[in-house]
This record gives sequence, structure tokens and C-alpha cells, in this order.
Amino acid sequence: MSTLNTTEYIRLSLENDLFWTRIMKEHAIFIESSMPPPQKQLAMQAEKFKKQFERALSDTIRLSSGSVSGRALQSGQYYTNYTEAAEQVTQQLSGVEINSSLTRMEYNIQPLDPYDFSPQKAQEVLALNRNLLNQVSAFARFKSDLYNRQASCKLFSFLYTSVYEHIIHEAQMFIDILTGLQDRDEDYNRGFESFWNHHMADHAKVMRGLFDPAEAEHFSTADHFAKTFDALSSGMPNRTEELEAVKALGEFKARTTEEILECKVKSLMSPLFTDHMLREANYYQYLLQ
Repeated sequence: MSTLNTTEYIRLSLENDLFWTRIMKEHAIFIESSMPPPQKQLAMQAEKFKKQFERALSDTIRLSSGSVSGRALQSGQYYTNYTEAAEQVTQQLSGVEINSSLTRMEYNIQPLDPYDFSPQKAQEVLALNRNLLNQVSAFARFKSDLYNRQASCKLFSFLYTSVYEHIIHEAQMFIDILTGLQDRDEDYNRGFESFWNHHMADHAKVMRGLFDPAEAEHFSTADHFAKTFDALSSGMPNRTEELEAVKALGEFKARTTEEILECKVKSLMSPLFTDHMLREANYYQYLLQ
């Protein structure tokens, strides 16, 4: 096993923590906003997880300035042109409080400073990763409980059962990445192409199912991407095909987010939901490049 040096450990930990901690935070928002009134206790549990991940994201942002690459910061995996507006609209419409100051803090993260990789920072990152491992493991158990209850018809919520399964897998991927990083394993993100091809297909299928039936063109476009990524998932990885497909899907997600914000498309998706999926496409594109 090739071992990450301290500089690589700090940079890669913070680049991944910035992305994944926000993803976990937003999963909690989507769960909370999907719960009907009889499930108030579950909504409150999701709210607690959201606050935990907000605190962890704040710590990650503080540690990241001077320690992450400019390429990562410019990739659109942490925020997009739509994120702050999407948070504000989603808070207004769902009633779930969303801390947009974290997004504004991310705008000010400074790129890599070769002198900001001190032993003290390595210890702080080690502690951050350890804390995140505990939080994400607990959150994965909560998601699994929701999935099992809904799959056995003991829970109703406004999320597809397959979405719960999808976000469980994402929590497990983050756990695997954190574990690999803590072990200083250079191959900490193994299998990412297979994982993300499958998840891009999932995104397209969920979008297809959440567009209003009147939106035939959007339904057809989402269906096309679902079939494209299903084919990529079942074949041998081809970087050129994957990169072209994820770029095109990202453009579709960006256009859809803008249309939802401007009330130009009918759907059951919040703008934060589609922006969230856009950032995941940007992350996958970043990994492929």
C-alpha cells in the first residue's frame, strides 16, 4: 500500500471533507423536509444531524484556507452560482432553516499555501476526520432505519425509497474515504468510477420521476441520461465517454436548477435538491480529470 505524506493527507482530507460534509448536511435537510406531520420526531432527528454537519463544515472551512488546491475550489463541487439562492428559496418554501453563511464563508477560502501544512494542522485534520467518521456512521444508521421502515410499509415520507438507499450508499462512500485517508492509503478513493456512474444514473431516474407529467421534454432528457449512465455502469470504464456524459448531465442539472429558481419548469424538486446533484456531477467530473 502506497502511503500519503502529511501534506497530501491534509490537502486530500480537507478537499473531500468540504464536499462530503455539505452533502451529508443537505441529506439531513431533504429528510427533514420530506417528513409529514406524524413523523415530527424523525424530522427533529434529521434537524440534529443537520446542525452537527453544519458545525463540522464550519470547522472544515476554517481549516481549509491555504490547504486546498485552487483547482478543487474552482471545480463547482463545493458551491455553484445557484447554491446560495437555492438555499434561500428552499428554506422559504420548506420551513427548514439553512445556514447560508457557510456558503458565503466558502467563497473566501484561499487556495494552497505550501507553508500551511504544520504538524498542528495535521492533528486538527486527524481529529476532524475522526469526528466525521463517528457522525457519518450514526447518520448512516439513521438513514438505514428510515429505508427499512419505508421499504416495509411502516413509514411514509415524500422521498422515494430508492433515494434513501442512494443516500445510504453515499454515506458509506464517505466512511470508506475517511477510513482510507486515516490509514494514509494513497488509493483511498478506489472504485469511484463505478460508484458515480451508478449514482449519475440514479440522479437521472429520480429527476425523471419528479418532473411534472406535463414536462415531456425534461422527462425525455432525464430518461436519456438514465440510459446513458446505466450503459456506462454495465460496461468497462471509458474516461472519455464518462467525462462527456457527466459534463452533459451537469449542464442539464444546472439548467434545471436555474429553471426551478425562475419558476420556468414544473416539478416536485427544490432548487437545492437539483443544485446538490449538480455539485455531485461536478465532483465526479473533477475526479475524472
